[in-house]
Amino acid sequence: MKKTIKACAALVMAGSFAFAASASAYSDIKDDNNAKVAQSLQQMGVMKGIGEDRFAPALDLTNAQAIQLIVNAFEMKTNPGVDYKPDPSFNTNAWYAPAYEAALHNQIKTVTKSDSPSAKITREAFASLLLEGINTTGQYPTTKMYIFFDDEKEFTGDHLGAVQILGNMRILSPGGDFRPQEPITRMEAAQLVYNAIEFINKVGGGQDNGSEDGTGAIDVSVTTNTEADGRVKATLKTSLPNPGYGLKINGVKYENGKAIVQYSISKPQPGMMYPQVITEAEASTYLTGTYSEVVAERIDGGTTPISDAKSLK
Repeated sequence: MKKTIKACAALVMAGSFAFAASASAYSDIKDDNNAKVAQSLQQMGVMKGIGEDRFAPALDLTNAQAIQLIVNAFEMKTNPGVDYKPDPSFNTNAWYAPAYEAALHNQIKTVTKSDSPSAKITREAFASLLLEGINTTGQYPTTKMYIFFDDEKEFTGDHLGAVQILGNMRILSPGGDFRPQEPITRMEAAQLVYNAIEFINKVGGGQDNGSEDGTGAIDVSVTTNTEADGRVKATLKTSLPNPGYGLKINGVKYENGKAIVQYSISKPQPGMMYPQVITEAEASTYLTGTYSEVVAERIDGGTTPISDAKSLK
C-alpha cells in the first residue's frame, strides 16, 4: 500500500516558519537552508539535535543512528516483542533495537544485525538505505537518465544503482564527486531525508493517490494562445506515470463566465509492458463562446488538485 508521510503539514509549516527562527534553533548551524532542514526534521520528530541547541552537523552518522533516522522518516512500524532475524551478537535491549526490528519487519535488506551499530555508515550505504525507506511508501515513476559521477569506480555492490535512482528523483545533486566510501555526516543525511520526504509528498504517495490506475492526483496546466486566424486554442499539459497513459480532451462547456475544458486519462492497454518513466502529455482544443477564464475538469473519476486557470484579458 502506498502512503504519504503524515508529517507533511509539519514539513510545510516548518519550511514556512522555521526559516526565521532557525538561526537561534541550533547554535552550530550557520547556513540558513541547513538550519531550516534541521529545524523541520526536529519538528516532525524525525531527527533530534545533540543537547538543547546543538545539531552537530559535521558529526559522522553511525549505522544505528542511520537506521533510526530512516525508520522515523518513513514511519515504519513493527510488532512489539518479535525478534526478526535473531543474531546472538545483537543487543536486543539497546536503544536502537526497536529501529532494527522495524526496518527488518519492513524488509529493508540493507539492515543486518551482524553489522556494528556504532560503525560509521558510508555515503553509498546510506543512499541504499534511504532508497529502501522511500520504497516502503510506494513505487515511484522516475526518469532513467544515466548520471555520471567522477568517482563512480569507487562504488561497491549495488550502491551506484541506488544513487542513480535518487539522482533521477532529484533527491541528491547529480554529477561530480559523490565520495561513496566517506562517512555521511548528520547534516548530509538530514538534507537527503528532507528531500526524500518532500519528494514523496509532492508526488502524492506513489501510485496510490486516489485512483486504482495511479493517476488520481495529477497537476494539469492550462494555457491559451490566439492564432493568426483569431481562433483561441486551449492546451492542457500534465505528467503521467508511463507512456501507456494518455491525455484526452472530451469537450468544453461554458458556465458562469468560464470555459471548462473537460478531459480524461486513458489507461495502458492490458498485457502491454511500458517503461516506468514519467511521460509528458498534452492535448489541445479550440474555444468558442463567451468566457473570461479557462479551467480544466477531469471527468473520468480522478481528482485534479491543481487546475491552473488561465484568465483571458
